[in-house]
Amino acid sequence: MKRWMYWLGILLSVLFLYLAIRGLDLNNLWASIKTIEMTWLLPGILSYFIGVMVRSLRWSILLKGKYSPTAIQLFPSICIGYLGNNIFPARAGEFLRAYHLREKRSIPFTTSLASIIVERIFDGLVMITFILIGLPGFLNQLQNKSLTGLMQWILLVGSIVFVCAFLVVLASAIFPEKSKKVLDFIFLKIIPSKLHEKYHAILNRFFEGLESLKSPMQVLIVFALSIVIWLFETGLYWSTQQAFHLNIPFNHLLLLNGALNILSTIPSAPGYIGIFDAPGISLLNAMNVASENAAAYILTLHAALWLPITIVGLIFFIREGLHWSQIKSQKY
Repeated sequence: MKRWMYWLGILLSVLFLYLAIRGLDLNNLWASIKTIEMTWLLPGILSYFIGVMVRSLRWSILLKGKYSPTAIQLFPSICIGYLGNNIFPARAGEFLRAYHLREKRSIPFTTSLASIIVERIFDGLVMITFILIGLPGFLNQLQNKSLTGLMQWILLVGSIVFVCAFLVVLASAIFPEKSKKVLDFIFLKIIPSKLHEKYHAILNRFFEGLESLKSPMQVLIVFALSIVIWLFETGLYWSTQQAFHLNIPFNHLLLLNGALNILSTIPSAPGYIGIFDAPGISLLNAMNVASENAAAYILTLHAALWLPITIVGLIFFIREGLHWSQIKSQKY
C-alpha cells in the first residue's frame, strides 16, 4: 500500500476515535463498564469461533477441486489472517493467509487470493442483507435525519459495489476464456513482452480460485455458509448486550453488524480503531442507548472481536514458524 494511504488510515482512525469519545462523561463511561457481567462474553466468544470454523469450511469449498484442503487444515490460516488484519496495516491478513497456504499446502498465492476475494464479496452481500433486514424498524424510530442519510448511503453504495463485484466474478468463473481475453486486451499492452509468460501463469492460477463458482449449487452453499458465519458473529453482539443488560432487538444487531463491517472497508489503523467505534456509538444512540452505555458496549465488543482471535492467530503464527520480515521480502 502507498505510504500516503497508510497515513490516511491512521488519520481517519484518530479522527473517528476523537468523534467516538468527544462529549462523553468518562466517569459515567467507567461506571457503565464496571456493570459488565463478564461471564456473558464467554458464549459470545465461543459463537464467534464457531463462525471462524464455518469460515474455514467455506474456504475449503472455494478451494475444492485441484487442491481440496480440509477446513481443519485451513483454520490456522484463517486465524493468522485475522492476526494480520488486527495488528498490521493495509489489511495484510488477506495476503498473510495466502502466503501461509502457499508455504504449508503448496497452493499458489494467486489461487488463494482469488478465493479470498470471492469470500469478501459474499461477506459484503450478507452485510447488505443484514442491513436490509434491520433497516425498516430502525428508520421508523430514527429522528436523526443525517444518520438516516448515512444508512441509506451505506446501503446504496454497498449494494452497487458488492453486487457488481459478484456479477463480474461470477461471469469470470462461468466464462473464463472470454474473461481472460478481455484481461489480455487490457494488460498485454501495458506489460513488457518478457513478462507475458509470467502474467499468463499468474492469471491461470487466479482463475483456478474461481472454479467453484461454476456450479450454481456451490454458489448457493457458499452464500448460505456466509449467512451462518455472520449470524454466529452477531451472536457475540447479542452476548455483549446481555453482559450490559441492554435490550436491543436482534434485527437491529444484524443492522449494526452489517453497517460496521461495511464501514470497516474505509482505510484505517490496524484493528479498525475508531472506524468501528464512532459509527457504532452513533447507531446505538439512535437505538435509544445512552452515549456512555453505547460507548461501553462498543468498546467491549471491539475488544472481544479483536483480542481472542488475535491471540489464537499469534499462537499459530509462532507455531508455524512465520516471520514478518521474511514475509515482507517475498515476491508474489
